[in-house]
Amino acid sequence: MKRVFARSASVLTLLMSVALAGCQTTGGAAPSVNWASSNRAYVLFTAPAFKNTQSKHVVFTDVWQHEEYVLFEGDGAQAEIIYIAANERDTIALDYNLPVVPMVQTWNIAQKHPIAWGEKGQTGAPLGAYFYRHFRLTDVDRDCVGFFTEWDLKDDDPQLRNGKALFGYYCDKPGVKLNQAQVFGLLDNIWIRGLTARYDVRFQPVAPTGGPLAGQQGALAFAKHGTGDTGNANFPFDMADHFNDADGDERLDR
Repeated sequence: MKRVFARSASVLTLLMSVALAGCQTTGGAAPSVNWASSNRAYVLFTAPAFKNTQSKHVVFTDVWQHEEYVLFEGDGAQAEIIYIAANERDTIALDYNLPVVPMVQTWNIAQKHPIAWGEKGQTGAPLGAYFYRHFRLTDVDRDCVGFFTEWDLKDDDPQLRNGKALFGYYCDKPGVKLNQAQVFGLLDNIWIRGLTARYDVRFQPVAPTGGPLAGQQGALAFAKHGTGDTGNANFPFDMADHFNDADGDERLDR
């Protein structure tokens, strides 16, 4: 996990340098982060609490990956998800190494409240097998569940890693208890547009048009620091690796 965080720091330094210089990324070659338009946002969460609400999406892209941070809020509930897809080139895989507990602990909400860990398990869903674990924010009496899944196995990768990953958590409003059936239902309602769901014309991510959150720097600040109990300071996680399929003993890190 330290390796991932160190690589993220170097990418963020580059991103901030680009933003301060007023540069615009073209062609997807250089790192870019910004609020997502509807045609660049992929993660949908159709949980009942989020019906008729507008999610907020921040997208990081470079030649190696598409990484999307999403905040869902509604009816007192909150969820944050990060979806990472390696470039479709055959020699790019994700170096995902976050089990549920360390993953949950990367989110700002988990760092601001004491946690009591609960039952853990695994279940199938449209995206594949999910690993999950219940937890509770004890000081505010909120039941939550953290989860992650990986898919799109890269057969030529010497480490047999995947090309796509999704991870995050869901917290219900204070005082509401989450049971197993509800958790299974929540995971069944996470979709990736173009993979497990078609484009929905009602899907319109919100991007601030003014104030401190507007533009590239505002998008990055929102994804990293959020407002209140949101954000993940490690975004972008930058997990994509290039591997050499001609020699199984050599992997080329960027």
